[in-house]
Amino acid sequence: MFVDLHQDIAFHFLTSLSPPPFDADAGGRQSDLPKLRRAGAELVFAAVFPFVNAYGAWNPDARLAWEGVKIYHAIAERHGVKIVETRGDLYAPGLKFLILLEGADVVHDVGDLRLWHRLGLRGLGVTWNLDNRWGHSCYSKNDRGLTEAGAELVDAAQRLGIVVDLAHAGEATALDVLREARKPVVISHANARGVTPHPRNVSDEVLKALADRGGVVGLTFIPSTISQSPTPRDLAKHASYLRDKFGVEIIAVGTDYLGISTTPQGLESVDKIDNFVKALKDAGFRDEEVEAVMWRNAYRLLREVLP
Repeated sequence: MFVDLHQDIAFHFLTSLSPPPFDADAGGRQSDLPKLRRAGAELVFAAVFPFVNAYGAWNPDARLAWEGVKIYHAIAERHGVKIVETRGDLYAPGLKFLILLEGADVVHDVGDLRLWHRLGLRGLGVTWNLDNRWGHSCYSKNDRGLTEAGAELVDAAQRLGIVVDLAHAGEATALDVLREARKPVVISHANARGVTPHPRNVSDEVLKALADRGGVVGLTFIPSTISQSPTPRDLAKHASYLRDKFGVEIIAVGTDYLGISTTPQGLESVDKIDNFVKALKDAGFRDEEVEAVMWRNAYRLLREVLP
């Protein structure tokens, strides 16, 4: 089994010219239904990316978010993919999607979250790479932490059973969320800053707070966050660092497939995930630890958070 905490499937369909349907095994495509099934994928956090690049400047647009949600429901209806809304849905047979909003910039009011919840949203990123009314991003010039409204948003999300995601969040913002949160949170796609210094990677202080609260971080396949010339072996170094410092229970996988233009050598598509599994075993991970990384840790968190 395999759980992926981040794929940009909707973004792929919204930004590609005449892409093949998702049930086609498209050559050169990082992820689609045939590849996911070959990979043994059980669950994918299906990201809704609500930003448009207006000639060099990124702007949030709620219309893109609506279209992204529509894409996931269309795939579910046409191809038999289950949309996860409750913990019981985790055990439905076959591939499942958990819909996640990548950045809360298009959530205009805490009360809006209930409407998103009714549309099937079960994951919420506090920020993307822009500061917003809720908090500050990892690229912020002045990360002042979670705002008062942001604290209300996190509380509302957790009461509804929506997974809070700190990928892209700034250091102070992430630490504030981890102090506020009553349930475990995820960092859906990032690596360890202690191995590779990169703004998108996570510091030991945040990782310690995440581990103390039962959260998980999804090791990501974004090349620049892994190493200069990344391979599965290099990604396994991040896994070993996390295991040795914080315990294997903190580690999951969040590839960012279909949201990245290049991939690590040997991990060009999701059906090559076994190359990462082999790298973990070569790095000394026991079979039960590999299972924890690949799906058990994610499922444990979801059982605690989902309604």
